[in-house]
Amino acid sequence: HTHTHKHAYLPVSVRGWSQPGGRPPPDRRTGPEQRGLTCPASTSRVASMTPKWTWPAALLVLVVGVVTETESNEAVTVPDADRQEQSDARARSFVIGYEQDAFLKDGEPFQIMGGSLHYFRVPRVYWRDRLRKMRLAGLNTVSTYVEWSLHEPSPGRYDMVGEQNLMHFIQLAEEEGLLVNLRVGPYICAERDMGGLPPWLLAIKPDMKLRSRDPVYQHYVKRWLDVLMPLVRPRLYGNGGPVILVQVENEYGSYPACDRQHLTWLRDQFRAHVRDAAVLYTTDGAGDGYLKCGKIPGVYATVDFGASSDPVAAFATQRKVEPRGPLMNSEYYPGWLTHWNEKEQKVATADVVRNLRWFLENRANFNFYVFMGGTNFGFTAGANFGKDYSPQLTSYDYDAPLNEAGDPTPKYLAIRQAIAEFTGRTEGRAPTPARKLDYDIPILLERVADLQALAAGPALSSTFPADFEQLYQSHGYVLYETRVPANFVPKRGKKPLFLAPRIRDRGVVFLDQVRQGVLCRAKPQRTGLPLSGAAPGQLLSVLVENQGRINYGGRLNDTKGLGNATLDGLQLRGWSMTQLPLDNRTRIEALARRADRRLLRRLHANGANATASSPADPRRDVPGVYLGRFVLPPTGDLLPWEADADADGARRGVFDDRDEGPPLPDAFVDTTGWGKGVVFINGFNLGRYWPSAGPQVTLYLPGHLLLRHPAHNRLVVVETDRAPRIPTLQLVQQPVLNGAICAPSGGGTAVAPAGAPAAAAARHACC
Repeated sequence: HTHTHKHAYLPVSVRGWSQPGGRPPPDRRTGPEQRGLTCPASTSRVASMTPKWTWPAALLVLVVGVVTETESNEAVTVPDADRQEQSDARARSFVIGYEQDAFLKDGEPFQIMGGSLHYFRVPRVYWRDRLRKMRLAGLNTVSTYVEWSLHEPSPGRYDMVGEQNLMHFIQLAEEEGLLVNLRVGPYICAERDMGGLPPWLLAIKPDMKLRSRDPVYQHYVKRWLDVLMPLVRPRLYGNGGPVILVQVENEYGSYPACDRQHLTWLRDQFRAHVRDAAVLYTTDGAGDGYLKCGKIPGVYATVDFGASSDPVAAFATQRKVEPRGPLMNSEYYPGWLTHWNEKEQKVATADVVRNLRWFLENRANFNFYVFMGGTNFGFTAGANFGKDYSPQLTSYDYDAPLNEAGDPTPKYLAIRQAIAEFTGRTEGRAPTPARKLDYDIPILLERVADLQALAAGPALSSTFPADFEQLYQSHGYVLYETRVPANFVPKRGKKPLFLAPRIRDRGVVFLDQVRQGVLCRAKPQRTGLPLSGAAPGQLLSVLVENQGRINYGGRLNDTKGLGNATLDGLQLRGWSMTQLPLDNRTRIEALARRADRRLLRRLHANGANATASSPADPRRDVPGVYLGRFVLPPTGDLLPWEADADADGARRGVFDDRDEGPPLPDAFVDTTGWGKGVVFINGFNLGRYWPSAGPQVTLYLPGHLLLRHPAHNRLVVVETDRAPRIPTLQLVQQPVLNGAICAPSGGGTAVAPAGAPAAAAARHACC
C-alpha cells in the first residue's frame, strides 16, 4: 500500500465552520467511502483496496472547523483572544519568585495544593460535584490533561462541546474557587490510548517520528495548538482567568528521542500563546537521567514521585536543574494504575499522608496524581510495554482519594484532616458516599445478531492484511478473512500451524466458523495456533481487537492489526477486512430497536412464556450481539444521590445546573460469567470487560445514562469470546476491582475451544 499524498497537510479553519452559508458540519462519517477508501460500484462483498487507497487526498477537500459552546449551548466562533486581553486583568500575575523559592500570586507567596481530575474520565454532569469535593478536601488547584485525540478525532475536525467542553470545565473550576493547572502536552501519557496523540497521525505517516522535530508531526502539533490556545488564552490567570500553570510536553525525559531542538520549538509555540499570563513548566521523574532530556531552557522544571519516595532526595534532584524557585511534586501518587491480569494496585494511606505533611511543612507545592481517576469509557484505555504488552483496565479508580464513582474514601478524609491541621481551617462538611441504584433483578439478555451486523460498511480487500490505521480506523475490531490456499498440503499426523507473529493485539481464530482458539500479544503471549484440520478452500477468520495503544516509552508508533500470517509456513494472501469500530451509536441503537420489535412480535404470538427463560445458546462461542432491557421503578423509589444536603451540597452531591435535574443513582454492571467484550447502556459505550483475566469484574454505570420510569433501558453486549449459558447481567451497588486474576498453568496460552474441559478452559483463559 502506498499513499497518493504521503505527507499531505490537511486544511483547517479556526473561526467557526467554514462552509458556505454557515451550514453545520457534515455528520460524523462512518462508511468506508467517507474514510477515504474506495469501495466498488458493484454489490460485491469484497472491495479492491489496491491501489485505490487515496484517503489522504480525499481528506484534502474536507471543509473543517472548530465549535465552542456558550452557556446556552449555541455554536459560536472562537473569541478574539487579543481583544479579550485588553482589560484591567493585567493587574493579576502568577510568576516564579526565584528569590523567595516560591510561586508568587499577585506578588505574594502561594503554595499549590492541587489534585488531578480529568474531565474526559468523568461525565460532565458530575464535574461540579467532583471539583467541589476537591475544594472541600482543602485543595486550591485542579490539574487536568488536555487530550488532543478527544478534541480532534479526525484530521481537522474539532469537538469542544458537550462532554468535550474543556472551557466549561475550567469555568466550573473557577466558580468552585479552584485555580487550574492545564497540562496541554500535546503528548499526555495518562494511561490513555497512544498517550492522547491522535491515531490518525500514523495513518498520515506510518513511520512518523512522534514527539520529535519530524516536520509532519510538528505541522499537526502547531495546527492543534493554534486551535486550542486562543480558547485558553483569555482564561489564563494574567488575563483574568484561573489557569496559573501550562505544562509543555510530558515526562519527555522518559522518551528515548531526546530531541532538544523539538523541545525548544515546542516551548516557543507555547510562549507565543501564553506570553507572561501563566507559568510554563515541565514534569519529569525525580532522577538525573529523566531531567537530562526533560529539562527545557526557559521552562520551569518540576519532578514527580510517590509516597514511598524520600522527598528530600527527590527535591535534591530538582535543585540540580532549578537551584532557586519553588519545589514542586507535579505528580504525587496516592495510588497507582492497574493492568488486566494484574493484582489491583494499592498505596497505604499512612504513607500518602506522611509525605503530604512534609510538603505542607516545607512549603513544597504538590499535585495529587490522581485525586480522582474516573473511567476509561469506550476504547480510550491505553497500554504499557515493559517486558510484555500490558493493556490497562477500563476503571481508572487508581486507589485515589475519590474513587471511580466520585465517593470519598478513608484516604480522602485523612488528606482533608492533614490539610486542615496545617491551614487551621476546614472547608465545609466532609462529603459522604452517594446513594447507589437499588435494582437487584437479574437482567436477561438474548443473542440478537452476529457481530458483523455492526460492521461499518462492506468488506474491503487487499493482498495482505491491512492495519487499522491503513483502514483509517482508530479503535474496536477488524474481522480478517481469507481462504486456505489451493496449494496448501497439510502435514500428515500434524495439525497445521497458523502463525501471526505481528498480531496487535488479540485475535479470535475460526476455521469455517468453528472456534480454534485465541492469539494474543499480551502475556502469556501467543502468536501461533494449531488448527483442528485445514483443507484448501476453507474459510479462515480472525477477529482482531485493538486492546489499547501503548501510551508510555519508546513504542508509541503502535499500529494495530493482524499483520502478515502463514499456515505451515505458506504465506496467506487475498484477505478481506470487515471494520467493526463500534463507534456509531445510531447503528447500535437501531439494531437494538429492531431486536425489540422482533421480541414484541414473538410475545404477541406466543405469550409471556416467550421470554420466561433463555435456552442455552448453541452459538455462544461465536462473537455476537446480546440485548437486554429493563425498566426502573418509579422515580420516587430511586432517590437521586443523597436525600439531604447542607449548603455546600457535601452530602447530596451537586450536579451541573444546566441539566434538567439530578441524575439517577449510579450503579455497577457485574459481568461475572461473561468472556470478553464491551457493554453499551442506551447507546453509550461503558468500556471493555474481561472478568476471566481480572481483576476488574464490574463496569461503572453513571446514573445520568439511565432512563427514568417508565422508559425501557437497553443493555447491548458485544461478546467476542463466550457468553454465559444463560446470558444475564446484574446491576450492583459496589464495584469489584479486586477479582481473581488469571494464572496460566501447564504452559497453556490460548482460550480453549468449545467443549473443552473446565480445567483446560481455566488454563487457557489468560489469553
